Amino acid sequence: MPPPRAATTMGTVVLALALLGTAAATADNCPEVKVLGLEADKLTILRGCPGLPGAQGPKGEVGADGRKGDRGEKGARGEKGTSWEAERCDTGGRPARVRSPVWPEVVIQRRVDGSVDFYRDWADYQQGFGSQLGEFWLGNDHIHDLTAQGTYELRVDLVDFQGTRQFAKYQSFRVGSEAEKYKLVLGAFAGGTAGDSLTYHNSSLFTTKDQDNDKYSTNCAERYQGAWWYFTKDQDNDKYSTNCAETYQGAWWYLDCHLSNLNGLYLGGSHESFANGINWKSGKGYNYSYKVAEMKVRP
Repeated sequence: MPPPRAATTMGTVVLALALLGTAAATADNCPEVKVLGLEADKLTILRGCPGLPGAQGPKGEVGADGRKGDRGEKGARGEKGTSWEAERCDTGGRPARVRSPVWPEVVIQRRVDGSVDFYRDWADYQQGFGSQLGEFWLGNDHIHDLTAQGTYELRVDLVDFQGTRQFAKYQSFRVGSEAEKYKLVLGAFAGGTAGDSLTYHNSSLFTTKDQDNDKYSTNCAERYQGAWWYFTKDQDNDKYSTNCAETYQGAWWYLDCHLSNLNGLYLGGSHESFANGINWKSGKGYNYSYKVAEMKVRP
């Protein structure tokens, strides 16, 4: 027998009141709860909080291929696209490599805007510094490990502040170990519009402002404010009476002291100071500091 209508109505009211109580209790947490209807002969409807998120839908279709990169996009900054580049050069780990379809090259040095100080000591040049995205030195330990694997060609690219590009190529390039003071072992000049300003440094030891390995009476790295194979600023391995790295404020394979100084000061073009900029003597001489300089090797 069905229950009396009065009992049914009372049950509906009790249920509605219970639901109202629940709504009031949860009002602070769920302010969206509203009673939409409450009459004895009508259905009571409550609008509750949103439920839990549903299951993840199916994976969408693969989008269309993007536009193919243009080599000129990178070239606009004075750089030619490369196939192998060091991904990190500011840690003690070996450089990672990223492939692209242009040339199988490793960039070991880049100057583009003067944002990184290259007048550094032996330890910095040993480990490497800077960022692949801008200016950097890969690190003498890394360069040694890389070039000890076989015969590598060297290419030097230079861009002046008028956008004129020059280059120089060498048939082989190798850097010795730290025990050998990162000695430069260079093959024959293979041509280029910049001329040859590196053969002079062949067989030279690397000099920084704190290690004078050049053949000058002072430290070439200090004099020319760089680090190079002068014939780096804390270890004077050149053959000059002073440290070429200090004299020319760089780090390089200085001899007595240099014909090139790509780790010198970023001086923004023509300068009155002598030979302490990003210089390449056979290119634009000792009184012009290039806007862009890049050294890269490939097997």
